[in-house]
Amino acid sequence: MPASVSQSIVIATGAPLCRNPRVVKEATALAEAGYRVTVLRPVLDAGWAARDAQIAAVAPFSVMTTADLTASAPASLFFRAERFIGGRGFATLPYLAPRALGYGVMRTIRLARQLRGDLVIGHQEVGLAVAEALARDGQRTGVDIEDWYSEDLLPEARVHRPVAWLARAENAAVRRGGMVTTTSHALAEALADASGGPAPAVVYNVFPWSDREALDGEARDRPPGDASLPSLHWVSQTIGPGRGLEELCDALTLVDTPVQLHLRGDISAADEAWLRGRFPSARGHRLHLHGLVAPSELLSRIAEHDIGLALEAVDPPSRNLTVTNKMFHYLLAGLAVVATRTAGQAEIAASVPAAIATCRPGDAASLAAAINELVSDPARLAAAHKAALDAARDTYCWERQKATVLGLVAAALDAPPAKPSRPAPPQSK
Repeated sequence: MPASVSQSIVIATGAPLCRNPRVVKEATALAEAGYRVTVLRPVLDAGWAARDAQIAAVAPFSVMTTADLTASAPASLFFRAERFIGGRGFATLPYLAPRALGYGVMRTIRLARQLRGDLVIGHQEVGLAVAEALARDGQRTGVDIEDWYSEDLLPEARVHRPVAWLARAENAAVRRGGMVTTTSHALAEALADASGGPAPAVVYNVFPWSDREALDGEARDRPPGDASLPSLHWVSQTIGPGRGLEELCDALTLVDTPVQLHLRGDISAADEAWLRGRFPSARGHRLHLHGLVAPSELLSRIAEHDIGLALEAVDPPSRNLTVTNKMFHYLLAGLAVVATRTAGQAEIAASVPAAIATCRPGDAASLAAAINELVSDPARLAAAHKAALDAARDTYCWERQKATVLGLVAAALDAPPAKPSRPAPPQSK
């Protein structure tokens, strides 16, 4: 049933639209269902601002800026200082904790209050802080826990992160129930166990099946001279040590069929020299490096290849339990997948065993066996390609997953708002 035009939804996040596909997909689906949707997000640099402007120009929802780090020096410095002080001061002054989570957190909370949405949905750590504050006001709120924020990052990166506050806010959100989503059943169960609340609903990090209509069919990655070699694709923001490439290079020394390995991401000259020195080209394998491409082009470039590599760590717990979007990009592109057997990825592999070969974490021999299984048998590889497309079309696409979001939102709007746990703040005129 179409939503009432009087019902408004506010979505708050701590990242720009171009870095936040879950928010864009959710906001679009809700707007197309008839809700009035406003997204609150920061502007973090000029390049991302330009890409956000392109998205906003055709989006069926409204966009408001919470913090602009490209603006005049005083405004930009204020938001940077606010986050810095929050990160250094929360241990002594706990009320500063939300400020450590991103840029313009307190302004995002104020804007969300002023908009008086019928439902406020928080994404990422900043959105969690917004939902926590507005739930205490008695407003209807929801949260999307894309990662296990209190169990994310390695110890050295958690020094200025209010982990205890995040854990309390996550547990409170899960116990409130209702509009609470996450990215895998493994993570949902862990959140339920930690909080004592109901398991969040699962909305996978999938993409629209209709994105395949924009495939350009071009061969920009694979050089003609390597066309006959099975092609492996790996992508990350940064190419360098400590991202599983050591294990991958070791595994390729055990792969008898020559392959071409395509790595996509930013790389320094020093790291490129390190990588080329480590890569086993003597085995007949070939290495190709590519820069990052626009999100609209990425699916076309992935589709040039045969096997997608989803190599993940099992520590910290968040990485073990979630499922990143690269797994679903590979399926949508029709690639076979070699995936580390994390709890989250094993969940997907169990549902599509014909498309996904798994390997033990940190085990080069196990990774080599998974690659060999696919590249040594053309019929097996072709069957994996078909199974990947079938799974993407029938299960792991946004057209299927968005029904969960729409159902949760409708139920949340039908439920009575919670009683406020503190006096309502005055409304700005």
